[in-house]
Amino acid sequence: MQVIRNGLLSLIALAAFPLEGRAQTQVPALECDFPTASTDGWNMAASIVQYYIDMARGWRLDKDSFSFDGPTNITIDGKEQAASLSIMISRQSGKATKTLSSGGKSLTVSGECKKMESDGRKF
Repeated sequence: MQVIRNGLLSLIALAAFPLEGRAQTQVPALECDFPTASTDGWNMAASIVQYYIDMARGWRLDKDSFSFDGPTNITIDGKEQAASLSIMISRQSGKATKTLSSGGKSLTVSGECKKMESDGRKF
């Protein structure tokens, strides 16, 4: 996996994404910038991640945030293992928090998100 890291991302208001009446084929697309994080021997590389905020894929929307909780796989010491992923993105500030948990350990990193240039992926 290639790690991409760019400089500063501007803060934006994500409140422009409507909760009601959005076309079912449009999915808001966000690009989130997370710095390097580590704790108790766990390391998370800096990355820019693209998220497609799709309720059919487990995302929840409310007036203040986008959020996701679900299973994922992570690689630790070259071995893949199951983990839990939790993401919370503020619709007002674009601030994001991502937490990975596995085997009684967890690692949380904060970053910033911005709306991607496109209107989102179409299905």
